[in-house]
Amino acid sequence: MKTDRPSIHCFSALLLGVAIAASVSSAHAADKLYYPYVTKGELEVEYFGSRSSDSDSTEYNAQKQQFSVGYGFTNWWKSELYGKFEREPQNRITFDAWEWENIFQLTERGEYWLDVGASLAYEYTPQRNHADTIEARLLLAKDIGKTSHTFNAIVEKDVSSGPKAGLESTLLWSSRYRYNQYFEPGFEISSDFGELKHTGSYDNQKHSIGPAAYGKIPLGLTDRGDSLKYRIGYLFGVSQAAPSGEAIAQLEYELHF
Repeated sequence: MKTDRPSIHCFSALLLGVAIAASVSSAHAADKLYYPYVTKGELEVEYFGSRSSDSDSTEYNAQKQQFSVGYGFTNWWKSELYGKFEREPQNRITFDAWEWENIFQLTERGEYWLDVGASLAYEYTPQRNHADTIEARLLLAKDIGKTSHTFNAIVEKDVSSGPKAGLESTLLWSSRYRYNQYFEPGFEISSDFGELKHTGSYDNQKHSIGPAAYGKIPLGLTDRGDSLKYRIGYLFGVSQAAPSGEAIAQLEYELHF
């Protein structure tokens, strides 16, 4: 049965508008993976972290730590609030930003050849020398037999005060085999193109690929169908600008109301 989801064309135009607007903030190789699905009444408490490894001290031990709470208000709209921490190589980990994000499911699962969604986020950075950021994502997913494939196309734009970078983009790809709900082996590809007006050669961009595992573990701690979803992986740099390796972990506790 079809629902009153917002028009795909409306959101496509909105994403395009953000993509061609002026200048942006820095994109990162490893990032949270988004799916184009929303469940009404679902509360999520989530953690995402990444850590780089490299013989070059300027690339070694860069970290991201993100904590979020999200809720599905309708069967097509979910809103999330993030607290973000980052560590640049040779520095301490510090609080980086607050982020408010909204995810929109634009099609029913299996309704069309591709499942389509979008997200829009505003990142507020309290540091005076950093600009705030607007981020937009196009979210695509497709099940083929026992395999699932997810694609995120990301653009970012700097706003407000502070130094501003040019428009940047990142692409994320995930493929996995649904062995069972507890364990789904697969792989991921991450391509950080940096500023689009200065993309340079392949080796000047950050491209990584590596194995990953996904799963969902029912917990039964409450009578609301709570569960723990996970995504873990290790991406190997395949371009000169990318770190040699990057470990990623995404954990999500779900509770239904």
